[in-house]
Amino acid sequence: MPEVRIEDKVLIHAPVGAVWQAIKNPQVHARWHPYIVRITGDHRLGAMRICSVVLGGKPGATQERCIEIEEDEQWRIAWVIDDDTSGFSRRVSDWRAGFDLEHREGGTLVTAHSTFRPNNVLVWLMNPLIGCRFHHTQRTILKRLQNFVEMQEGC
Repeated sequence: MPEVRIEDKVLIHAPVGAVWQAIKNPQVHARWHPYIVRITGDHRLGAMRICSVVLGGKPGATQERCIEIEEDEQWRIAWVIDDDTSGFSRRVSDWRAGFDLEHREGGTLVTAHSTFRPNNVLVWLMNPLIGCRFHHTQRTILKRLQNFVEMQEGC
């Protein structure tokens, strides 16, 4: 099955460094993320992390491995989701999620992205519904990140 890529963007009125620290530091990341309650582990290349989450009012967890991190001219972090309690990781392969940051006039453009390959035709046929849910989730995450960082920066 072809890869599905879902992207959403927001302009945060703060420097790249401030946005990056909110994403890269696991304890700070858990403070603003609307679905994560706690992160155990580190945000460095190859490191595993466990995210304790609440989705749809139900507690759960994801097990993720950092597969990409860049902090120079390009600011990027991405994880592969190895397992999750919702069962989505059993319906897809190569499920990845992350953030890209770009300096822009007046702030930082943040792109949240998720990619995966459906494991079967049923999941592929459900792609419009899945995509809608992913967009809603990513937009909610980006809005919370924006509010957190802009409040910290006094914007």
